[in-house]
Amino acid sequence: MTKVLIVDDESPVREAVKLLGEWERFGVKAVLEAKNGLEAKALIEQERPALILSDIQMPHCDGIELMEWVHDHASFSKLVVLTGYDEYSYMRRAIQYGSFDYLLKPIDPDVLNDTLSRALADVVKESSEDPIAQIGTYIEQHFAEELSLQGMSERFYLSREYISRRFKQQYGVNLSEYVLTIRMNEAKRLLETSRQRIYEVAQAVGFSDDKYFRKVFKKQVGVTPNEFREQVQRQA
Repeated sequence: MTKVLIVDDESPVREAVKLLGEWERFGVKAVLEAKNGLEAKALIEQERPALILSDIQMPHCDGIELMEWVHDHASFSKLVVLTGYDEYSYMRRAIQYGSFDYLLKPIDPDVLNDTLSRALADVVKESSEDPIAQIGTYIEQHFAEELSLQGMSERFYLSREYISRRFKQQYGVNLSEYVLTIRMNEAKRLLETSRQRIYEVAQAVGFSDDKYFRKVFKKQVGVTPNEFREQVQRQA
């Protein structure tokens, strides 16, 4: 059942969006409401809405904080910023956290419904995609974070056994090997293009212990991080 969550501290705004949205046309079965980010987080975890329309200026937990939280913890939801503040800084932050679109108050019914149409069409398209490909994409975008088979199981609501079997079928390696490959490729890129210290590179690709990072890097690449950087500099 497709659900949409409207987050705004002003009741008249929530009511206006509910009235203007052509929900039945888009197959939306439930329109939920929250008056701030804290309420929204609880509803998102419980109801898993496909789309969130969120104000920016709210008490307790504002729209920017909510966007950041959704980006990190609720990737299953698309988010549209709904605000009366026409400022570039807000739009930039919205883009940074993957906002689908940015709508200004007062809400134009045609613009709202056009956005709903596009966003919910994307939801339908993505829901039909291979979940293992979604896991692969998530790893590519979050390689610096703690990643595990159990974590992917909890995030994507799939069994560890299913993920393990299907992931190796699709990518040719198990999940932990794939994570390591992504991290090593990024480490090599940073060693080639930045002047970060080795421990900084290690942290940037998800290793809290730079000694362990050096050991793993040498095993995977054949040389230490310092030797790799020296080779690149000699070839330049």
